[in-house]
This record gives sequence, structure tokens and C-alpha cells, in this order.
Amino acid sequence: MEQYIHPNNEEITQFIEELELRNLSLKDTTLKIFEWLDNNIAYSRLNSPYFPLQRSDLDLLEFRSGTCGDYSNFLASVLITLGFKVKYVLLKTDCYKNPQEHICLTVQENSVWKLIDPTNPYRKFCGFDCQHQEYEIKTPEEFLKWNKELERKYLKQADEFGDHRYAGLLFAPWIHQDTIFESEELLEVVFYLLILEKPKSFQIYSTYIEYTKNGSYTPIMCRIESGIENYSFSIHTPKNLWDSNQWSEEYLVDEVPQIYKDEKYFLLKDNIQKRLKKIENIANLKS
Repeated sequence: MEQYIHPNNEEITQFIEELELRNLSLKDTTLKIFEWLDNNIAYSRLNSPYFPLQRSDLDLLEFRSGTCGDYSNFLASVLITLGFKVKYVLLKTDCYKNPQEHICLTVQENSVWKLIDPTNPYRKFCGFDCQHQEYEIKTPEEFLKWNKELERKYLKQADEFGDHRYAGLLFAPWIHQDTIFESEELLEVVFYLLILEKPKSFQIYSTYIEYTKNGSYTPIMCRIESGIENYSFSIHTPKNLWDSNQWSEEYLVDEVPQIYKDEKYFLLKDNIQKRLKKIENIANLKS
């Protein structure tokens, strides 16, 4: 069975030596890796959207991009090589009390297990000893088995769609994230979700999200179908980040009321123009 992690692999040990990670505390090790991720790895699957489904530690180094499970595989491999005990965390509710389908790690040091989340926004604000609310823990062996079952599920569905490349889009619909603004206290991103309903029938959700240490908020979202952009604005107090009841009615680009045309609207609109064609080509298997 193909592995997601390769502890003691030459590339992993070389990474450890380059960052001088040996004989550090778990916290210091984690923070140095976080800094490296900030500068070297993008949250994206745009450069290889179809395969592999779950990127391994070595895939992450090769592609210089990935999503939460890929980040976690890489971090797990490095920490295991350094002698730490590592387990995977399947997240249900995060530290902001938002429902999430997300993967991170729990790591043991001196008999104490701490949650470590290498994916932003958690990496930036609370990645070490992260206080996620609800989750399930799996050993690396259990995680491998669980994830391989998911891969088989989506490969089967892709075959039913008539092309095995659809498996990657079904397995990881969270396809890209751009950082729009970042300071010590704030992180603003545009997050893309590709929902494939059937062959060549899909919707793209582009969401502007603001994160701080204490909370998360999404002021604007755009649903794109058949190339048509439909904008919604958060006008009702949400129960959580993904609360569908927070949104206004949808507006086409030329119908958006002037009151909603603030800086974030134009930042989202500009980012969509930058990314939309690539994502549509991927969804249409033209990439």
C-alpha cells in the first residue's frame, strides 16, 4: 500500500538538517517548520488537481503546495523522524467553533499530547497546542487505512463519471486559497471550493474570509455557475463561519447595490478574475 509518510527518507532528513531541527523542543521545532511553510508552501491543488488524491510528505516537497492533509503528512514525517510520537486528528469543530472537515496532528512530548495544526489560519494564530473543540484521533496506520478507503470511494465515483481524473476533484474540492492581506493581528484570504455535481456540471464558491486570533468572519461570497458570478453579502448574524442563513439574496455583477461595493468586494472580484479560468479548466478536465 502506498504510504503518505516516509520518516527517515533522505529528503526528510535533509530538510531536518537544513532547518537545524535536531535537539529542539517540540514547540521550537514546530515554529521553525511553520515559518518554512509560510515561505515555501502554498495552499493549493491547482498545479496537480487530479492526482495524487492525498499528497504525501514527498509530494508536498515536490509540488510546493497542498492542503491540510498534505501539510499534516509532511509535518508527521518530520516529527516522527525526530523521535516524536504522532497521531492524526480528524477535525469536526475547530478552535473558532466552526464546523470543519479538516486534518491536523496531535504530538507527544514528555507524556503530554498537544494538538498541532500546520494549516492557516490555525498555523498563524494558534497552531501549536491548538484548542480545537471536537475531533477524532487516529494512529498513522489507522489514518492510512481510513484515507485509502476514501480514495477508493472517489475513484469509483470518478469511473462512474467516465474519467478517473474526476477523483481528485471529488476527493479534495477545497482547491485553492489566496492570501489577500496579512498583519500580526489579521489574516484575510479568498478561499475556493469546487463542487462537482456531475461531469462538466459544477459550481465554484469563492469566499472572502477574515481571521484573527479570537474569531473568523466572512463578509462576502460569490457562487459561480456556468461562468456567471452571483454575489451574496453577510447581513445576518451567523452561528458560525459557514452559516448559510447569514447571506443576502444573490446579485449578478451589474446588480450589486452600491452599499455593498466596498474594498473587499473589489478585492474578491479581482481575485476571481485572476483564478476563475484556471479552476474552470480544471473542472472541465482541460488542465
